[in-house]
Amino acid sequence: MVDAIEAQPTSSSPSLNEKHAVDRAAPAPARGGAPVPTTVVIVDPVSTGAHLAPVFHQQGWRTVAVHSSDPLPPVYAKNFRPEDFTEVVVHHGDMAETTRQVAAFEPRFVVAGAEPGVELTDALAERLGLCGNGVATSSARRDKYAMVERVRRAGLDHAASLVTADGDELVAWAERGGHWPLVVKPVDSVGSDSVTFCADAAEAREAFTRIHGAVNHLGIRNDVVLAQELLTGQQYFINSVSREGRHYVNEIWKDVRTHVDGALVYDWEELVPGEGAEQQALRDYLTRVLDALGIRNGPAHSEVMFTGRGPVLIECGARIQGADDPELHRTATGTSQVDLTVQACVDPASFDRLPGQVYRFDRRLRVVSLIAPYDGELAAGPALDEVASLPTLAGSVRGLHAGTPVRKTVDLFSSPDHLALLDADPAAVERDYTTIRRLEREGLYRPADEGRAVR
Repeated sequence: MVDAIEAQPTSSSPSLNEKHAVDRAAPAPARGGAPVPTTVVIVDPVSTGAHLAPVFHQQGWRTVAVHSSDPLPPVYAKNFRPEDFTEVVVHHGDMAETTRQVAAFEPRFVVAGAEPGVELTDALAERLGLCGNGVATSSARRDKYAMVERVRRAGLDHAASLVTADGDELVAWAERGGHWPLVVKPVDSVGSDSVTFCADAAEAREAFTRIHGAVNHLGIRNDVVLAQELLTGQQYFINSVSREGRHYVNEIWKDVRTHVDGALVYDWEELVPGEGAEQQALRDYLTRVLDALGIRNGPAHSEVMFTGRGPVLIECGARIQGADDPELHRTATGTSQVDLTVQACVDPASFDRLPGQVYRFDRRLRVVSLIAPYDGELAAGPALDEVASLPTLAGSVRGLHAGTPVRKTVDLFSSPDHLALLDADPAAVERDYTTIRRLEREGLYRPADEGRAVR
């Protein structure tokens, strides 16, 4: 059940200026003659959020990690770096105890590092009296149905949606509203987890049965299922950072996905220039979405479909874009969402000059998601060698190592790797992308040996 909500929410948390009308980068008062480093708390500093601590350290700040669960979801736990933190606090469900432990470090800010930590970030910031986005609207920043409802009540274009625990109700809603084809997915997950396109009632029932009751990639049981109209057009994702309700869009990416056996998988995403009528329409729409969702402070990663009727929100995460390398963004635009998130905390005066500006666009950057056709491994040989030597290849998330186990790609997390192509010449990027897809067909993968399970 969705709570009653207002169209234009305001945070109940104190503003940055109210709480910290001092130099943010200055050390805290001395204790026993030694200055105490300024502290930031990072909730779930994993995925791209793992890059936050080193950038804060460059500014002389101390970092404390908080895990929103024990253990973290497996898709995130593998890249946590405990050595980056003065202390690691694990939240076991007792807000008072977690707040007590965190308060001992006198933090100035609480920042979400990844999707599972969004609601805990809101709660800690509010309990500690720090600026944030408030707990009153937290659910709308995680629950995709509540998210759409806030956007709708703000008077913005939105996708027709239903959340239900009943497959018959889902089919009846689609029939009644003429919503075929439609999208069926978990209400709270990431990385296109179980996102399924359904052309008719039979496919919708099958998708509902597969999703309902299953545990998603965030370790959450899907007690309900979300159905939405299928938005058509060009998909984009937009990265932004906000401070005191003013928003800076630092990147707009063209996002291309493809269908594999009914599943939605990532194909490629490419940074587009900041200038242009369509980009301006996306910026204008997104800033109103961020307002509607109560995202007044911190990063956001939003997916928007530019339809025939204009931009329409797919979903929005109140955190940094995941599975990413900030250094590639610095090369293409001069900065990254990680850098800007830190800047908004440690140097608000310089950050406040950014909203309303258009980001730099120095080089073409395309991130290609590998798509494995079956379980197996990356095969040693000329195909892998050719991929590794592509002229525009600037890096990969996981490293191209022969023998690395792969699974058939059905979502973001089952992609064998994500390859960044970077060049001033768009034709060179397109050429190397085409080569990657050809090599995937011609020997980049080897099927799993009979009787040997892929790890």
